[in-house]
Amino acid sequence: SAGVSRFDAIFFSSSMRNVVGEGGGAVHAIWGTVLITLAAAVISIPIGLMTAIYLVEYGAGKRIARGITFLVDVMTGIPSIVAGLFAYALFALFFGAGVRLGIMGSIALSVLMIPVVVRSSEEMLRLVPNELREAAYALGVPKWLTILKVVLPPAIAGITTGVMLSIAR
Repeated sequence: SAGVSRFDAIFFSSSMRNVVGEGGGAVHAIWGTVLITLAAAVISIPIGLMTAIYLVEYGAGKRIARGITFLVDVMTGIPSIVAGLFAYALFALFFGAGVRLGIMGSIALSVLMIPVVVRSSEEMLRLVPNELREAAYALGVPKWLTILKVVLPPAIAGITTGVMLSIAR
């Protein structure tokens, strides 16, 4: 109950920089969380969305698509500590042991986010009727433009939901 009195606007608007003893706040922690999550979203959303588009539109029945689907299924079950150790080991190989960078957290979060984005986007893209695609092809629209203008707009609400779920994870 003594901590509730410190849970005020000053706590959320002041930093811990040069604070010794009482005082300070959590603004640095809030900004760090926002920036790392934003960087993870910038990394994982395009990769996940492009992977889902490939799996649905281009890779149907191909061996590489089955391999990607298997890897996405395996990545879905990765614990967060393993993703963190992977990111640390990756950066330790390039920059040496003891490296501390914020992008490492973003990479670890991306490893956790990508499978969720791929799975949800893939399901939403599969829900778009093939008749819409076929109608666009019959009019002479190229495949990439069909995906961009015909397939993605009906699926965008579900894709957005999947992105939000991946950020929440």
